[in-house]
Amino acid sequence: MWCRPVRKWGTGRQVEASVPPGLDIAEEDVVEISLAPDNILRAAIIVYGLPMLGAVIAATIAYTLSLGDVTAALAALTGLGSGLVLARWHLRQTACLQRFLPTIERRLD
Repeated sequence: MWCRPVRKWGTGRQVEASVPPGLDIAEEDVVEISLAPDNILRAAIIVYGLPMLGAVIAATIAYTLSLGDVTAALAALTGLGSGLVLARWHLRQTACLQRFLPTIERRLD
């Protein structure tokens, strides 16, 4: 299997996808893509779980130290932001990108 960019239907955005051998597709073809279900779950945990975990941990630390509600809310926002940065960094790593690479199943037109 090899990869090449293909157009996302209806937009000018390019998405890299794995093309199985023997499937003849060209740019502008409308295709069906798939992603393994366990990879969808992993991606969701990274994208949503890491920021929420950061927010909960930061708020818990602020409450444990009796810093007050406002400080705990600010700590939660800081933790949320840190989690977002961490998730984005993790998803941009080459090994992670390879795992979440969709596969073209068939041409629809």
